[in-house]
Amino acid sequence: MRRLYISGLGFLLLFIVAGNVHAQSKYTLTGAVTDKANDSLLSGITVAITKDTTTRYTQTDKNGNFSFIALGAGHYIINISSIHYQEQTVRVLLDKDKNIRFRLESQFKLLNDVYVTARESKSMTSASVIDRAAMQLLQPSSFTDLLELLPGGRSRDPNLTAMNKMSLRETGSANDQRNTSALGTGFYVDGAPIITNANIQTTAGFTVSDPNASRNSVNKGVDMRSISTDQIEKVEIIRGIPSVEYGDITSGAVMITRKKGKMPYSARIKADGFSKLYSIGKGFANKRNDFFTNIDIDYLDAKANPTNSYSNYKRITTSLRTEKIWRKAFGNIEWMNSIDYGRNIDNERTDPDNSFALTDKYVSYFNSYDYATRLKLQLPKNSFFKTVELSGKVNYQQDKIDIKKWMQPSTATVLINTTEPGIHDVGFLIAGYTGHMIVDGKPLNVFVKANSVAGYFLGAVKNNLKIGTDFSYSKNLGKGQVYDLNFPMGVAAGSKVSASTRPRAFDTIPAMQQLAAYIENTATWRTGDHVLSLETGLRAFTLLNLSNRFKLANKVLFNPRVNARWQLPALQLNKKPLLITIGGGYGVLSKTPTLDMLYPPLDYTDIIQLNYYHNNPAFRTANVITYIVDKTNYAIGIAKNIKQELSADFSYGGNRLTITYFNEVLNSGFRTSSRYIALDYKRYNNTSINADTLTQKPAVDAFTYTPAREYFAYGTPSNGSKQVKRGFEYQFTSRRITGINTRFTLNGAWFKTRHADSQKSYSVISSNVVTDGKIRQYLGIYEDNVGTYYEQLNTNLTVDSYLPSLGINIAASFQNLWYTANQSLYKSGTPLQYVDIDGNVHEYTEADKTHPHLQALNIIYNNTAFKKYKVPVDLNINLKVSKSFSKNRFVVSMFANRIATYKPNYTNENGAYIIRSGLSTPYFGMEMNINF
Repeated sequence: MRRLYISGLGFLLLFIVAGNVHAQSKYTLTGAVTDKANDSLLSGITVAITKDTTTRYTQTDKNGNFSFIALGAGHYIINISSIHYQEQTVRVLLDKDKNIRFRLESQFKLLNDVYVTARESKSMTSASVIDRAAMQLLQPSSFTDLLELLPGGRSRDPNLTAMNKMSLRETGSANDQRNTSALGTGFYVDGAPIITNANIQTTAGFTVSDPNASRNSVNKGVDMRSISTDQIEKVEIIRGIPSVEYGDITSGAVMITRKKGKMPYSARIKADGFSKLYSIGKGFANKRNDFFTNIDIDYLDAKANPTNSYSNYKRITTSLRTEKIWRKAFGNIEWMNSIDYGRNIDNERTDPDNSFALTDKYVSYFNSYDYATRLKLQLPKNSFFKTVELSGKVNYQQDKIDIKKWMQPSTATVLINTTEPGIHDVGFLIAGYTGHMIVDGKPLNVFVKANSVAGYFLGAVKNNLKIGTDFSYSKNLGKGQVYDLNFPMGVAAGSKVSASTRPRAFDTIPAMQQLAAYIENTATWRTGDHVLSLETGLRAFTLLNLSNRFKLANKVLFNPRVNARWQLPALQLNKKPLLITIGGGYGVLSKTPTLDMLYPPLDYTDIIQLNYYHNNPAFRTANVITYIVDKTNYAIGIAKNIKQELSADFSYGGNRLTITYFNEVLNSGFRTSSRYIALDYKRYNNTSINADTLTQKPAVDAFTYTPAREYFAYGTPSNGSKQVKRGFEYQFTSRRITGINTRFTLNGAWFKTRHADSQKSYSVISSNVVTDGKIRQYLGIYEDNVGTYYEQLNTNLTVDSYLPSLGINIAASFQNLWYTANQSLYKSGTPLQYVDIDGNVHEYTEADKTHPHLQALNIIYNNTAFKKYKVPVDLNINLKVSKSFSKNRFVVSMFANRIATYKPNYTNENGAYIIRSGLSTPYFGMEMNINF
């Protein structure tokens, strides 16, 4: 035991001595620093090594080497930094002499990847990509501001108290009868669509002056005011022919990818002349469990203009997003969830200093609740199926319009409050009252989708196969327009016909259901130095839950789409490769009618037959006949747009030029077409009784009358709109010039857009034409092209300098609209046929042009109406600057639009001298971003 004890003591003593010797050992750390791109050795690079609170510095020698000697054992942090290269930090355990090699990525390469404008995608079709850096310098208030970056786009002052719709590749001002382009632009947030088919939130026809008119988004697509940009990481706007995966669209698709993963706390505060915006966000990561959470919230308060505080718009959006990843032997499983809430408030009230009608107000509340989920299985590379994905989204909205208005009829106005057809004795509106109407809308949209992607080879051809199906359900659960029929918001004083609307409950409208399936194959073939890619796809869809009376019932419709790309062999110019890719595409894109188009409200025609107003209220009497017309157009079909495009892409020495020619023809766009119906009524003669001898309220039968019949109009949804888009888009992006870190981006477009009617039009003869004592006895049928050509050519030159050593980013844009033009389509004014009051159709002849009654149907136009009117150059210069502090923790930005303008006066086609000086004023704003 004693011997064992001495041995153990000796071993312990030896261990202590050895440990002490180890603790006192000194080591040497050596290394080299090279350029990652070409492995060249870098001299003059600062190397710092830190342990605890002690830091030592050195620099690499001419051979790129560095060394630290006499270092104690333990953990060290090594930091490599240079203004020309990206900073690199590593953690090292030093328990022996070590040699480490660092490969740095050029800062200029990083700078060359920073874009402050939209860049052209390298996908199969024309698309613009806008990333976070571009959005940060642009300083947007809503998604609308991003359109400035597209080819053909231009900066505009925000208009946040009106509906903001998107129209791709389009110029001119399409009226409310030609909104198919905006309605047919699809918005997808993290792969889930924003569906607007159940939006019926309108006050049209219910008020004398409609305060909701500029804000009305029914049948106009997505209101871009409601989309905050602070949650967005990247946007891809597909201007060309999208994959068949995306349907129920005619124009293009907007793909929004939101931030995800670990991120610092970020806050943004923006102010300009129209609005104030506040946002905050954070990304959390539990890397051990592969679980990520992102939270964002923003608040926007905007006014119609800085001097008007009585018309404003407020927006609150918040989002909670999670992502969980399971890493298994058979593949990775990703589960993403998001919960979103948005609230928009449009508010308009009367200035008490300008009006006695202190009750007048307009408030619109929009609450949106979203839940979206996506489960994705990522399979091994050697599997036939690469990914399998299931996703779904539920969106519920609470829309409410609340209008109050003081109503004061100037003359005796008949009160019509019947909802049944036939003849009715009615009363009169009181002299003054407060009208109050609520429009209650509750759209519910459900979307589910299954998608899979497979990969396989056929000989030397690599193929990616996409197969999927999706289903959407849209229903409005609201009560619709709610008001007291005895106190209407719309009165037609002195008119023979009253308003044609009555309240209807939205929840009585059937749900809209659409089922679709698609298949698409992308084949890539490499032969020599050539690379050929061909993407072919077919989408089939049908509307469910439709009455058999509809033309669309039980029909399966198809959208074929093809995109091709040919990458030519590289040409060596000055020892640099010139890469050329040419491509083209053909596609059919379709949009189904919305709920409002499939099930329009009933049309009420109330003809006032008798309006006998006596000084004694007890003797007053009135009589109307009410006709109710079902405006449903069972023949309505889809809006189908045929798109074609050709493109060329040139890349050389970091510079890139893309040119795209496109042609789009939409012959079946949606609009409201006028229809006429001949109705019978009686014209009672007020003077046929003696007012002085009345002792009681007179009966209607006491009055004599004359039978009458005339045409009355109503509107019905139809495929009567035509839109033809033609033009080319171009974008040149230079490499970022070293030394000054500056990039030049030149983009623009030539657009020519034709808006027209695609169906015969009907027009009633002027009420000034009296036929045998009767009016509106004839209809003219015309095939004239009612519409307008619009044209524009623009160029935007953006010069941006990115100076990371100073933390400054500067971008100056020169936005030149070379010209705009418009021309009304020629109309002969002569009808092909006319219809008499009995419904008989007659050919319109030369003799009819001199007929005392029918000649009024032949409309004489002045030739000046069809001249092409052209407006010359309009140049704006804009400036955007951002400055970062404390390693980008604080970024202060400002913008100034129209700091200089050039808009020369000109003489128009009619000889009038147009003065344009002083029409443009600068628009300023600034913001601060904080990351911590």
